[in-house]
Amino acid sequence: MPVDLTKPLAWKQANADEQQMLEDLQGNILKGHGRDFTVNLFLHFDVQKRDTARAFVHEVGERLPSALSQLQGNGVYKATGKSAPVFTAFFLTARGYGALGRADLKPAVNANPFEDGMKARITDLNDPPLQTWNDTFQGDIHAMLLIADDSEAARNLVHTQVLDMIDATKGAVSVLGEEEGRAMRNPDGHGIEHFGYVDGRSQPLMLVEDIDLESTKPGGGIDQWNPTISLGQVLVPCPGGSSANSHGSYFVFRKLEQNVRGFKKDEQQLAEFLGFGASEVDPELADEAKELAGALVVGRFENGMPVALQDESGNLMNKEVPNNFNFKADPNGLKCPFAGHIRKANPRGDTETKFGVPKGTEINHLMARRGITYGLRAIQPNDPKLRFEDAPTGDVGLLFMAYQSDLANQFEFTQRKWVNNPDFIEPGTGIDPIIGQTPGPNGQKWPDAWGVSLKSEPYDFSDWVTLQGGEYFFAPCISVLKTL
Repeated sequence: MPVDLTKPLAWKQANADEQQMLEDLQGNILKGHGRDFTVNLFLHFDVQKRDTARAFVHEVGERLPSALSQLQGNGVYKATGKSAPVFTAFFLTARGYGALGRADLKPAVNANPFEDGMKARITDLNDPPLQTWNDTFQGDIHAMLLIADDSEAARNLVHTQVLDMIDATKGAVSVLGEEEGRAMRNPDGHGIEHFGYVDGRSQPLMLVEDIDLESTKPGGGIDQWNPTISLGQVLVPCPGGSSANSHGSYFVFRKLEQNVRGFKKDEQQLAEFLGFGASEVDPELADEAKELAGALVVGRFENGMPVALQDESGNLMNKEVPNNFNFKADPNGLKCPFAGHIRKANPRGDTETKFGVPKGTEINHLMARRGITYGLRAIQPNDPKLRFEDAPTGDVGLLFMAYQSDLANQFEFTQRKWVNNPDFIEPGTGIDPIIGQTPGPNGQKWPDAWGVSLKSEPYDFSDWVTLQGGEYFFAPCISVLKTL
């Protein structure tokens, strides 16, 4: 019988149908692979040599770990510390299916984004002009192969093996470009991004085991914010699969470059604009003022403490990053501004409070994010020895990746209706200061007395994250890749 996609999955108690689905589903979709070193290979197929290209895809499919083997490997790692083999995943664009001569295997498209491709959506998303994108993403991308491991050497070994496989196709498959990911962590072991803030804490959860863990662990709980989603929020049927339980997932890739020095300068200027004392002689006071200004921009302090939860200190309890919170106690954006990044990208009940949207509707727009930072730095973001002049102005950033069942209703809705919309959640709120994209100045509203009042004049905090390119993909079931 078909698996019930209307609820989360208890994979450790999977029945025969659910096990069948897990064995044919690619890994990383239901739960992140968690590896620290990655490489994304962006591929092009020669339509004149499609038989050879298909044979390459078949060989890749034979080597892919299933969702079941990935989850089992995670359990072994937690119990013994022994890592599973190098992780790989494979994706096709709409044009990639056509180049292989198998357009019949494309997933049923319920909206235009996948069929169009990301380049055709520039106007809808307010993305920068195509000519400013990296050359890789200006090309005709047909597929992407992800390789990941906790060992950089092990990842590199498989990377070399894959390149040898591609060379053996004699031009049937070619590499348009590569992107290397390299995870960063703070002293507490939490993942961070290049501005120095904890990233990735708030994820929708679709496995019962993860939901149970979240509800009981320190810093967790799900009574204020329940991250539970159904399997159907990430999975769709995969045409041509070996059974009725063959599924895949739509996938977004976006390369987001960060100007860290510009961000940190703007952080200080915002603190001064709001009168937080960043220009005081006392450097410790200045640092605290910049920390609070940055927390308003991001919605969390650098250590991950939500700015809406407590006072300006941003202290963590037990070094755990809380996620069980909403904004009901901050209905006017006096602690976490409506423009704060985490509030723009996940309003946590704001639309229910402000617009009467049915409870639980917001979470239907969320995606299973699987991003990783890229770029090398001599000094890490939270290192006390980091000087302003040492902060990079480019060549570092985030490789944003996310799975979903509906590109229009999840990624594009979030980007267009929330992040890029200066009037969400209230008129004049301003765009998301991190990933918002709207032409012209878009000043945001900020608290001039934290938790007390809003400053009457706006301050424009934006343009420190720049899209370098991206694409829409589909992660097919493994049986399809094996039988191409």
